[in-house]
Amino acid sequence: MSGPRSKAARVGRGTAMTVAGLGGLVFVSVLVYAVLTALKPASEVLSVPLHWLPSTFEWSNLTLPFTETPFARYFLNSTVVGVSVTLLNVVTCTAAGFSFAKFRYRGRDTAFMVVLATLMIPIEIIYVPLYSLVYSLGWVDSFAGLIVPAGTSAFGIFLMRQAIGNVPDELIEAARLDGAGDLRTLVSIVVPVVKGPMAALALFIFMLNWDSHLWPLLIASDDEHRTLPVGLSAMQADNLGSAAVPMMLVAALLAALPTVLLFVTLQRKFVEGVTMSAGIR
Repeated sequence: MSGPRSKAARVGRGTAMTVAGLGGLVFVSVLVYAVLTALKPASEVLSVPLHWLPSTFEWSNLTLPFTETPFARYFLNSTVVGVSVTLLNVVTCTAAGFSFAKFRYRGRDTAFMVVLATLMIPIEIIYVPLYSLVYSLGWVDSFAGLIVPAGTSAFGIFLMRQAIGNVPDELIEAARLDGAGDLRTLVSIVVPVVKGPMAALALFIFMLNWDSHLWPLLIASDDEHRTLPVGLSAMQADNLGSAAVPMMLVAALLAALPTVLLFVTLQRKFVEGVTMSAGIR
């Protein structure tokens, strides 16, 4: 019995690896084509027949987004907003997760269920009342309007609650017996144990915010506050035709670079954080 099963398992693994390899090959080929096209002369971008390699490498194309558009400002805005939102989420979600996981008070479970219920509400539904609130606070066309509404998340609270729930109660009780308050217990005892889930949360929130388009489109209407997704859309609308293709590809590749580097750097922490939150050992 074990022979056919092991053979089927090998076939299944081989098939999965083949499919994954083909998918990776498609992704890499598209990426390579984008890089090569970004370095082509404008006259060769839409040439027929299609040529992968440019006749000459136009390295000056790499500077086009910075010289022809406010790309540097868009990049800076996205960095400021992304880092700020990520830090806020890590702090608020960790604190809320600690409360839901290790404190006993009336209504705790009900409040947690309400938080989970918000995950089923499409975010677009609350944009109208949220925009009205932000407008009344005078936060339109400001970084506060881009950062504060995204300062916490139901998913982050759930992730950290599950992770902190796996922290032994004995550690927390020992800290309290030593005279540590709740804040010191959280910072000194809990946070070092749940660094993996915190890194996973930071990666998830940063990537989600970096790619966010609709809310920044509603809030930021000027170049001083536009983030990269909104800025790229504006650049595309203002630069039509084949002559703008190399510039747009350079801008798109540069916009994708931070999230790719962040994921490669924190990939192991991301997996550790997800498995810890799921209770997998």
